Amino acid sequence: MNDCEHRSTTLAKPSHPLLRPLLLIGGTCFLILGFLGAFLPVLPSTPFFLLAAALFFRSSPRLYGWMTGHPLIRPHLQRFQQDRSMTLRAKAMVLGLAWMMLLAAAIFAVESLFMRVFLIGLAIIKTIVILRLKTARSP
Repeated sequence: MNDCEHRSTTLAKPSHPLLRPLLLIGGTCFLILGFLGAFLPVLPSTPFFLLAAALFFRSSPRLYGWMTGHPLIRPHLQRFQQDRSMTLRAKAMVLGLAWMMLLAAAIFAVESLFMRVFLIGLAIIKTIVILRLKTARSP
């Protein structure tokens, strides 16, 4: 039994009865975005696959096991799990989308100066975290 299979059989059940369906819905949405990102050049796939795997890990051992064994998804998860790295393309896409969304929210969606500073601070923190990850070669 490999490490992924072992962890998927020892999942903690969500504490709230509504949490599991929400985790499944979120995982499914991120999984779809990950698949779209695998084929569309403007959308990254790795971060969405990582989010989907994290949500399925908490909610569905079967779906988590399926994801970790899928030939399209497995390389993204393994690369991150083994050496905590992302491709340069994935980093650029994640940061570009994050900055666009957070700046748009700061400019158009909120009026409070505190919230604007908070959203820009989130973008800065996200940038620092992503840039600190190792850069892997594109597959």
